[in-house]
Amino acid sequence: MIGPSRVAELDMPGAAIEGASTRPAQSYWNESWERLRANRIGMAAGILILIFALIAILAPVFSAVLTHFQPQTIDLSQTFSPPGGKHLLGTDELGRDTLTRLIWGARVTLGVALLTVAVSLTVGTAVGMMAGYYGGWLDDLLMRLVDTVLAIPAIFLFILMSILFRPTPVSLALIIASVGWGQVARLVRGEVLSVKQRDFILATRSIGARHLRLMLRHLLPNVLPVLIVAASLGVGQIILIEAALDFLGLGIQPPTPSWGNQLTNAESYFFHSIWLVNFPGLLIFVTVLASNVFGNAIRDAFDPRLK
Repeated sequence: MIGPSRVAELDMPGAAIEGASTRPAQSYWNESWERLRANRIGMAAGILILIFALIAILAPVFSAVLTHFQPQTIDLSQTFSPPGGKHLLGTDELGRDTLTRLIWGARVTLGVALLTVAVSLTVGTAVGMMAGYYGGWLDDLLMRLVDTVLAIPAIFLFILMSILFRPTPVSLALIIASVGWGQVARLVRGEVLSVKQRDFILATRSIGARHLRLMLRHLLPNVLPVLIVAASLGVGQIILIEAALDFLGLGIQPPTPSWGNQLTNAESYFFHSIWLVNFPGLLIFVTVLASNVFGNAIRDAFDPRLK
């Protein structure tokens, strides 16, 4: 039998049930951040990429404090020195400090990758959203342009550009992005075609929302998971492309260091010093792996369809 005091407590509108806990509703971004933090492997990969980025930004500081060498400093009396002593990771065929060149090379390699991804995503997203949203003749025109770009053999374009211009980090990034934005445009267009037919888009359009507001405030957030995946995978792919072009002599030219051109003539110097191959190759491998793992973690955390 329930006593009067207990009955009064149950009848109160704001009475709390004993033992029950209330949890405030989280926003989309807070909830996504919690899911990302719970992915320890993904967070570790993101921290590793952040460390590499900080090392690249602070390359002059590391040269002055840690290695005490400049990347172009040549010492022919110290060629192919093994790791240890004043050269922590040894020297190359010209006696240049390997660690110093790896630190400065991170600036070039990561800078080219990030700039290429930024340009590719910006151009590809704009083209894909306009094609998917407006449709009609504009869609046909833009998609034929994308088909033309994707039909150009990338290696021939890289060779032509390297002959006409001396590649710099900025020009090399623009050359790679001039080919890569087409794939992003196709991905974005397909997602926009799917999202724009949903009820909330039709309802927003019926109350008089402008086209630009629809694209930026409603379509773009729903396309964001696709862009995140494209960006994460793109960073790794561009690092490999940049390294391959440098190795072939079509990218950044010495004495400017990059992880790719540090592998130039590696097959000739392999038996003199295995470290000249192992260190830049290991950095390329770890960076590409970390970018892919972190990109997948972001996709799993921020994609509302995976909740």
